[in-house]
Amino acid sequence: MANLGRVGLWGVALVVLAGCGSEPAKPEPVQGRVFFHDEPLRGGTIVFTPDAERGNHGPLATGEIQSDGRYTLHTSDEAGAIVGWHRVTIAAGPDCQPLPRRYSDPKLSDQSREVKAGQANAFDFHLD
Repeated sequence: MANLGRVGLWGVALVVLAGCGSEPAKPEPVQGRVFFHDEPLRGGTIVFTPDAERGNHGPLATGEIQSDGRYTLHTSDEAGAIVGWHRVTIAAGPDCQPLPRRYSDPKLSDQSREVKAGQANAFDFHLD
């Protein structure tokens, strides 16, 4: 009877361990444009930081803002951002009109977006 209990415990342990090896969710594609005073921001960086206060954890996603204001996010070597809510920060490039400092602070920027699975995640930002 004692052996039956040990076999049962091993079975439970194997089931639990099998669930631990699941692969992390793939990032979802995210793209859009950034505008400052109704003009495309002509360079800079945009960062999507998972919002822990809204239950999102994981790696951040970054994108280079092109001369027409367009950006595409990447998480490490993969295109996109993880699913869930993100705090968004934006910094202008060295050849651009400087943005107010609040946009580069995730707690002050007042910019957030929810990346959703299986949907077009196109986010434009209109800053002033």
